Amino acid sequence: MNFDFSDEQRMLRDQSRRLLSEVSDFHTVRQMLQAQQSFNSDLWQQVAEMGWPAVAIGEEQGGLGLGMLELCVLAEELGRTLAPIPFQSTVLLAAELLKFSAAPEAQDLLQAIASGEAIVAAGLVAPGQSWADQPMQFDGKTLTGRSRPLAYAAQSHYALLPAQQAGRPVMVLVKLGDAGLQPVALNSPDEIIPFAALQADGVSAIGLLAGAPAIAAMQQVVDQSAILTAFEQIGGAEAACELARNYALERHTFGRPIGSYQAIKHKLADMSVKIELARSNAYYGAWALHAGSPQERALAAATCRLSATEAFEYAARECLHIHGGIGYTSEADCHFFYKRSRLLAVTLGEPGAWVDQLLSDASLQLLKAH
Repeated sequence: MNFDFSDEQRMLRDQSRRLLSEVSDFHTVRQMLQAQQSFNSDLWQQVAEMGWPAVAIGEEQGGLGLGMLELCVLAEELGRTLAPIPFQSTVLLAAELLKFSAAPEAQDLLQAIASGEAIVAAGLVAPGQSWADQPMQFDGKTLTGRSRPLAYAAQSHYALLPAQQAGRPVMVLVKLGDAGLQPVALNSPDEIIPFAALQADGVSAIGLLAGAPAIAAMQQVVDQSAILTAFEQIGGAEAACELARNYALERHTFGRPIGSYQAIKHKLADMSVKIELARSNAYYGAWALHAGSPQERALAAATCRLSATEAFEYAARECLHIHGGIGYTSEADCHFFYKRSRLLAVTLGEPGAWVDQLLSDASLQLLKAH
C-alpha cells in the first residue's frame, strides 16, 4: 500500500511552492495590510490562471476533474506561506458543498469557482455544534437572521449558509450585495483573514439541500476540511520550524550560535517530531479521502485534526520563544504563524468535540479492527 503522493502530485507541489515563494511572502503581506486590502487579489488571479480552484471540480463544470489528493498538496503549500487568499472558504468548503446539489444554481456557481470568477463564503456545522442551534431561518424563499462568523464574508460574491426551515436542516445560497443582506465586520485573531457576520432581513435565497442529505453532506465536508486543514497546518508548522532553526543558527551569544545549546536543540527536535507525527496522520487522512469508508474518514479526520493542531501551535509558540524578545515584536514574522495557528485551532469547532469524535463507538471499532 503506497501512502505517498504520485509523481504528478509532487510536480504540482513543486510548482505551487515555487510560485508562492516568488509572489507570496511576508513583505507582500505587510504591504497588503498597510494598504488595508482584504486579500491579495493579484495572487488570487494568478492562482486562478494556474487552475488551482478547478483542481477538484468535474470537467462538466469546467474543472480539471482531479481529486482530493491534489487539494491536500495545495493546502500544504498555501499554509506554508499563509497565503492571503480565500482559497479555503471558496474551494475547500463551498465548492465541496455545492457538489452535493443538483440545482442549476449550484452547477453554475461551480463553473464560476473553477474559472476563478466567484469568491464564496461558507458556513459549517462543526463537531460539537447542532444544526438546531443555527441562527438563520429560511421560509422557502427568503432568509432571515444573523450568521456565525464567516471568513471573507464581506469580500465574497455568494455565501452558502446552514439554516433551519420549520425546524428542518437546510443549506441555502445567497448572493451578496442584494438588498437586505448586510455584512458586519468582526475582529479576527489573524488580521490576514478578515471575518464578518451576515445580517439577513428577508433576503432572497435558494435552498440547495434539506433534511438528511444536508446533514450527510455537511458531515462529509467537515471531515474533508479537517484533513485538508491538517495539511495547511503542517505547511505552517514546517515554515515556523524552519524560521526558528535559521534564527538559531544566525543568532550568537557568548561567541556561539544559540542553536548549539541543548535547550534550543530540544525545542527544534520536539517541533520536528510533532510535525512528522501530524504528517503521518495527514497521509492517513488523505488515503481515507481517496479510498476510505465514511467511518474511516471520520476517524482519520479526528486524528488529523488533533495532531496537526498540536504540531502547528507548538511550532508557532516555540518559534516565537526561540526568537526571544524580538519574536514578540511586529517586525519579526513569528506572530503571523502564531496568530494563524490559533485561528485554525478553532475554525472547525473546539478540540474537545474532535476528541469525542475520535473516541466514538464507530472509531473505537475501527481501531480494534486495525
